[in-house]
Amino acid sequence: MEAFRVTKDSPKWLFEAYDYARTDAFVFGQNIPISVEYSHDEPIDDDYKAVVLIDDNKPVAGCKITFPFDGVGKIGRVCVIRQYQKNGVGSKLIDEAEEWIHEFDVSKIVINSQDRAQGFYEKLGYKLVPKVNPRAYEEIVVDSEDQIPKDYTPKKNDLGFSCVLVEKYVS
Repeated sequence: MEAFRVTKDSPKWLFEAYDYARTDAFVFGQNIPISVEYSHDEPIDDDYKAVVLIDDNKPVAGCKITFPFDGVGKIGRVCVIRQYQKNGVGSKLIDEAEEWIHEFDVSKIVINSQDRAQGFYEKLGYKLVPKVNPRAYEEIVVDSEDQIPKDYTPKKNDLGFSCVLVEKYVS
């Protein structure tokens, strides 16, 4: 299995490989409408970073990386195609993303996750951050992480899950 770091200058096929993994995992695997899955995508610009795993010339997993605040790396849109789930591919993907994030000056990594995946991230050393809306790291409306409100109560959405925030401090 080979990991690729994707930036705005990467070959087009890497973007398509990531989109394939997302579509398989979320649209087909979880019945998330495609319009919902891709409705929050940011433009591909100088800050764009993603990791894609390819196995036997097939895309099998991917995630995006952003830096929403100074010292904070964020892993998002983590997906593993259905055929490869529960086989350690997700752990490899997170390891690859963390390795890249460590090259930047960060002290913490956060992940906005579906509540049903919380246990997976906890096995990788992440801890639940209660009372913080995970979307605060996507729809930034404050100047610093310290200003994020801490009064969030997760609620199941129409798709049957709620979102939670997990974090890991790194050195």
